[in-house]
Amino acid sequence: MRRRAKTSEPDMENIYLIGLIGNIGSGKSTVRKMLEQHGARGLDADALAHVIMQRGTPTWRALVETFGAEILTHNGRINRRALGARVFADPDALKKLETLTHPAVRALTKQILRDTPQPVAVIEAIKLVEAGMHYGCDALWAVTCAPEIAIARIRASRGLSDSDARARLAAQGSLDSKLALANVVIDNSGDEAATVAQVEREWQAIQLGTARNKRDWFFASDVNIPVASPQRIEMPPAPIAQPSQPAQMVTPAFTNETQLPLETIKTSRVFETRRTRRSDLATLAVAIAQREHRPQPLSHEESLKRFGERGYRIALADGRIVAFAAWEAENLVATVREIWAESADAAPALPKLVALIEDEARALLCEVALLLIEADAPTFVLEHVRAAGYLPQELQALHPLWRQVAHDRLQAGQVIWSKRLREDLLTKPF
Repeated sequence: MRRRAKTSEPDMENIYLIGLIGNIGSGKSTVRKMLEQHGARGLDADALAHVIMQRGTPTWRALVETFGAEILTHNGRINRRALGARVFADPDALKKLETLTHPAVRALTKQILRDTPQPVAVIEAIKLVEAGMHYGCDALWAVTCAPEIAIARIRASRGLSDSDARARLAAQGSLDSKLALANVVIDNSGDEAATVAQVEREWQAIQLGTARNKRDWFFASDVNIPVASPQRIEMPPAPIAQPSQPAQMVTPAFTNETQLPLETIKTSRVFETRRTRRSDLATLAVAIAQREHRPQPLSHEESLKRFGERGYRIALADGRIVAFAAWEAENLVATVREIWAESADAAPALPKLVALIEDEARALLCEVALLLIEADAPTFVLEHVRAAGYLPQELQALHPLWRQVAHDRLQAGQVIWSKRLREDLLTKPF
């Protein structure tokens, strides 16, 4: 297995930047989330497009002037479904849309990246090359899958008919020309375990020292960049492990967990609170089974899948996980989808776990933290959630972008508890 050369963390302008491309339905978001679980800062260009098209922004005005008021909802917001139906049926209209949106998405992407503390970031974008954003990348990763699998995913995720799904896929054109530019190709046609293995292998091969100085790119004017003759991003070969060194999965140095000191949290019990590690999978499988009232612990495969999907923060006592919280970040929103303590005696660890999540969420520029908690959760859980500064919130009362993230994750019987993490919002009108 290739190993990453040891190197110090780069300066901010030398952040190692991965461009993630692939047609609709290929599973780009799946791969991006896997990279985020390894420690990368993930950006979704489609989510950023939501931000730059908010009512009243320059991009919103340009779109209305170009496509007319029929692309608006009754309250003046862009009806993305109506806009999509129009542009995907007309190549010239699609080109106009991209001309209007790509510069603004590039500008917002750079703004976020300039404030990103992580040494590795990944930009997910179908039209990353066409938008000229690949010029700032150190590597281009392409996600592929069989067309019929992509069509099935599009139909399931977007509620489209077979013909509409095929039209959406056809409108994006062949990926072949861009595959020639890619440094890494991830085949997402198989099961999740196969994709996880590919992503982990390529993650281990990242060499931070090869990140190029991006100061000029970060501060360049965001006009349309011609991309008539894009070139493959050349990377030096990764060093090969010597035969005497058995290959093994080693987490890159910049994501090594720092164990927090033991401390007592308003209780006689002593907790160790930190991120999960792979060595915690067995005990995590038991804790999740307790929370979900399963008679048996999760299988290794199932716990590995959970571990890859969400960031677990755990509290341990006497070598056991006695409380945990699992979170993810998307579209400037930190969402805690699982929170659990085995007893009232373990519940005082919950505010500490939430604080760990909030620190990381703020570093990712998240504006709000949402806890999705079952309405019948134990009172001792709710008491400590409230003590951490969270209050119940109605879905419709959330900011529109936050609301969409919550809507996509909220399950029947759950209540939203929210807490603002930033006063200066990136999602406010420009």
